[in-house]
Amino acid sequence: MVMKYKPFLNIGPGEFIKEELEARNWRQEDLAEILGISLKSVNKLIMNKQSITIETARLLSKAFGQSPQYWMNLDTNYRLSLQTESSKEKEVEIKSDIYKHMPVKEMIKKGWIKLPKTIDDLIHEIKLFWGISNLDFSFLEKKPALNFRKSEAFDHYFDHYNAYYAITWFRMAQRCAKKYQLNQYAKDELEKLAKGLSSYTTLENGIEIFLRKLNKIGVKFFVLSHLQKTYIDGASFFDDSNPVIVYTARHNRTDNFWFTIAHEIAHVILHLKTKEDYFIDCLDDLSTRQEDAANKFAEKTLKIHEILEYFSPYKKYISRDRVIKCAQEIKVSPAIVVGVLQHHDILLRRNLNEFKHTVPELIPQEYLAEKNINKIQIISYG
Repeated sequence: MVMKYKPFLNIGPGEFIKEELEARNWRQEDLAEILGISLKSVNKLIMNKQSITIETARLLSKAFGQSPQYWMNLDTNYRLSLQTESSKEKEVEIKSDIYKHMPVKEMIKKGWIKLPKTIDDLIHEIKLFWGISNLDFSFLEKKPALNFRKSEAFDHYFDHYNAYYAITWFRMAQRCAKKYQLNQYAKDELEKLAKGLSSYTTLENGIEIFLRKLNKIGVKFFVLSHLQKTYIDGASFFDDSNPVIVYTARHNRTDNFWFTIAHEIAHVILHLKTKEDYFIDCLDDLSTRQEDAANKFAEKTLKIHEILEYFSPYKKYISRDRVIKCAQEIKVSPAIVVGVLQHHDILLRRNLNEFKHTVPELIPQEYLAEKNINKIQIISYG
């Protein structure tokens, strides 16, 4: 928060009126006569006990030569400096600082923080959220430059992307991760599970079965909705010794779900080496070396090249039956096939969407973090 300093001397317009009188060898009685006001009023103006009105400013302008705005500014600045900062002004300043760094109303709506009745309640909720003792957001100023890692895809949304909101989302993800207690992480088992990921896309309860297996080998998973101006699809990081994968359902489709999961699993296997490593991803246009590696991993896992090769002779003749046949032969979900064809502009995005399903209703309630918000533990910010 920026420090504000008040000037040591606060000179009122009366001093300037006195200087003008002395320069002209006028008495207060002369000024009263010239302005057509009472001597008492002139005395109050010189003693700064009476504010300068618009009419008085115009009269002083005609008498002494300066503009009316000059006299209005002198008086306004003097009166403002006399006032001590009100509780309302302090409250506005505090709220402005909080809202700059956090989408408060959205967080309240999602249940991330409680609805505050007073400014003290709001301050308490914010401190609790970050695990801080003082309402000082300077650590957020440093966070994006030093530690916050994002894909280059965010450059596409540069005018709208808000790094503070993204860090706020990640903080909530860290807090949610504490809720899930799992066994020790087994990396070799995750690698085996990833190799067979495509087969789970074909099962009726494939999402639930796959998530249970993730948990069994020590990988935490949950859904945490994204915040405005963050464009986050998924994330991966460590919570103590357990890797964590988070899905936002920003694109609420089964094909997006499976690709995001495969992409974040790639980060866990290939790139997460320490507890300080993390990835917060927008999957619309990834171009960094690590993101490219994660994409290739996901493409191989979901047999994307096989799908494209299958449809190479049929680009102008894509039908519902052909999608089903491709899915059966390659052993992936028809939703994956349609998603791949649409992503590569082989199929119009409005076609064959009946194969796609929304995701949250396919995920057990315990994985929906915001459904279990009251059970989330409080941790200190590190």
